Amino acid sequence: MRREQHSGVWYGELLHRALSFTGLLAGVVVCCELFSRRASPLLGDYAEWTYQGVLLRNLLQGHADAAYLLKHYPVPNSATTIGLGLLMLFLPWQIAGKVWLSSGIVLGLVSALQLQRATGTTERWQLLVFTGGAILGTAFWFGFENFLLGTFLAVLFAALLLSGLTTQWGFGAMLVVTFFCHMIPFGFALALLFFYAVQNRRWRLLWQMIPSLLLTVGYFVGRAMHGNADAQAGMVESVGYGTPMFLAFKANSLLKNWGFVNPAYGQHDSVLLLIVGKMLFLFLLVLNLTIALAALVLLLRAAWQSYRGSSADRFLWFTIALFAFVGLLLPGAAAGISDPGGRMLQVAIWCGILIVSTRKQWTASVLGLCAFGLLVANCVLVQRVALKPPINGSSSNALPAHVREFSHAYYAHAAGDYISVTDGQMTQRIFPTAMFLNNTSAQ
Repeated sequence: MRREQHSGVWYGELLHRALSFTGLLAGVVVCCELFSRRASPLLGDYAEWTYQGVLLRNLLQGHADAAYLLKHYPVPNSATTIGLGLLMLFLPWQIAGKVWLSSGIVLGLVSALQLQRATGTTERWQLLVFTGGAILGTAFWFGFENFLLGTFLAVLFAALLLSGLTTQWGFGAMLVVTFFCHMIPFGFALALLFFYAVQNRRWRLLWQMIPSLLLTVGYFVGRAMHGNADAQAGMVESVGYGTPMFLAFKANSLLKNWGFVNPAYGQHDSVLLLIVGKMLFLFLLVLNLTIALAALVLLLRAAWQSYRGSSADRFLWFTIALFAFVGLLLPGAAAGISDPGGRMLQVAIWCGILIVSTRKQWTASVLGLCAFGLLVANCVLVQRVALKPPINGSSSNALPAHVREFSHAYYAHAAGDYISVTDGQMTQRIFPTAMFLNNTSAQ
């Protein structure tokens, strides 16, 4: 009996090590896929960030385009533009775009491993779920690179706090960098530092918030003085509170974050459904739903246990609970941010999933294997969809529209920005939330 038990534990540990390795391998595979083709990846908004990187490079080289104005105040959502613009000073724009994207994948993996190490998490299925849902999930396909970078920095921020790092202004510097990535992960990091200082009575740490808070004040004052263009970017219409549509909208915000990627090129046309067929499409959807429901139970249980106990990560769970609660209440668009509630929920669950655990070995194995299936499908999609022109065909009659639309990541429109960059025709309209503005007088 003892020998069988020892064997079972050994096989369980072997499976967890394999799952951890697979999560890391998926990131490496996608990075290799990006550089395996000359084409730039069709990942939603990322094409526009690449476009704006060219604008910044031209500006730094003294060839500013008259159709655009650079904002004269600190702007969140600008880290990718700055990073790409600097890389393009010595790299072709196609290569710079792939280097920056790969760097984001590496940062995501490093931050996840650091948080698990800081919390002493020994299970490894969480890393696989995080890789599929956060690093390579729908936000990756939508091209929300600034949001992802900010989220990874927030995860790393939590890891450094939990490890008891003593620093003069290291946390303050990280807050400044996170501010330039995205406001929501920045707010999450601020809340982490505040609750950590309260829990551990380290009040002097709060002084490190001052530089980033001054940047925040400068941002809101600057946008107010320049016509508040940043608030005109909401792309998701709000629905009435308490209505079935609002509840469905919030349910989708939870369910779309676990690795199921469904690229689309039309209102109801699913590229994934067209490629893999109806049965495999539904199978992958079931894998996603399985992870979502099981992870929700684990997250709620872990948050309750942390509340009842006096664990060192209590401040982290308090921040997660706060952002999840507020995220479930916010409308579809607010303060110039599309679906702020969904993104608050994403930061919360992606941070929480890395540190939850389950006492049942089979539960961890099921979650890991489900995440593995979604990761394999995602890597195939990067090669067959993200690095190729839009695929012709229709999936309109295969499944009901609400199923085909689940977790869509629109990508085909991005090709236009790459064509404009290649041809040197820098006349596209750009996001109001970016560090550049359209110069209407020049257009």
